[in-house]
Amino acid sequence: MKHVYLLTLVALVFIAAFIPQNLSAQCTCSGGIPATPITYTFVLAPTIAASSTLSFPQFDPSIGDLSCVKFSDTISGVSTTGVRNLDTSAKREYTFLLTVANHISGPGVSVTQPFNKTYGPDSLDKYGLPGDTITYGPDTIFNNAKKSVNSTSVASYIGLGTVDFTYTINGGLISLEGGLNYRDQIRTDYWGHFGLTYFWCPSSPLATTITGFTATDKGKFVNLQWQAANDQNNITYEIQYSTNGTQFSPVGYKEVNSSETGTVSEFQFKYNLSASDAGTIYFRIKKTSPDGKVSYSVIKRVNLDAGATVGIQTYPNPVVNSLTLVFDEDQSGNFLVELINITGQVVQKRSITLNSSNLINLDLSPAHPSKGMYFLRARDQSHNKQYITKVMIE
Repeated sequence: MKHVYLLTLVALVFIAAFIPQNLSAQCTCSGGIPATPITYTFVLAPTIAASSTLSFPQFDPSIGDLSCVKFSDTISGVSTTGVRNLDTSAKREYTFLLTVANHISGPGVSVTQPFNKTYGPDSLDKYGLPGDTITYGPDTIFNNAKKSVNSTSVASYIGLGTVDFTYTINGGLISLEGGLNYRDQIRTDYWGHFGLTYFWCPSSPLATTITGFTATDKGKFVNLQWQAANDQNNITYEIQYSTNGTQFSPVGYKEVNSSETGTVSEFQFKYNLSASDAGTIYFRIKKTSPDGKVSYSVIKRVNLDAGATVGIQTYPNPVVNSLTLVFDEDQSGNFLVELINITGQVVQKRSITLNSSNLINLDLSPAHPSKGMYFLRARDQSHNKQYITKVMIE
């Protein structure tokens, strides 16, 4: 008869964004350009639990297009096995095989790490005598064992919720010699961490002349507003709608005539909600110049259960010396604004207090950052919120 005693899992989840990872050949953007990684880490404290659900944030489709995912783990473990001979008539000579297996499964991902060890032969007195028991271990069964798996099946990873992985540890003690009249107790302590990396690509060229784009749930319709610098004649703005943040369809148009050239115009569009609209929906503006050049606004998402999601934009983008950060709505509170490079390092930061304002002006001098892509993060320390957007520095 075999008993494996298990306790409850204790785990801590930490988000480590923008950590660089080695890319597989599949995790690239068009033209062979390496995709940008974002990593989330689940840290497992020492435990003897049988199973656990590992929950990671899904990839927000408003950031860009998800190319592929990488799941990795680093696990350590120590196992101790106690055995007692239950035969009341005779001493037995036993040989045992201990088997322990970690298994992790998620969407398009399966990782197994096995361990086997043979104990014996050992003589155990008949049941009730002092020599009827033996203890094996503690033995190291996993010592920072590492594995990683890539997957291009990304549909389950896209959204605003969580994606779950199931972690299980199984195994037992098998008698190879000596019979079945024994009882065992196995204790396996293990710990480690798990990483989920999203490799994403820019979804489309950014229309830097489109600013102040907002999407507000008005009950029966969503009100879209934006400003645009009309630097050419006959520009067309196409309002696009999506239910998943990746596949968009046109729902309306705005055109700029020649009399508006060289000005900053304000636009408004009303999207009437239908019975099929539910949950989260997405909007963006497609700008088409007379020469056929196409660019897009940032994506705005609207939770029809909770109203529009407040976001931020920056202009100009790309930026040279200074930029302006614009919230969709007026803010009040203490903010920490951080410029973060793609390796996760904070290269500049500034504290500012807003009082019913939606603008923050940032000067990149005198310590001008190197050219490249960065993330601009605004932490609302008064209300425990944060906002993130991308910027290019030239």
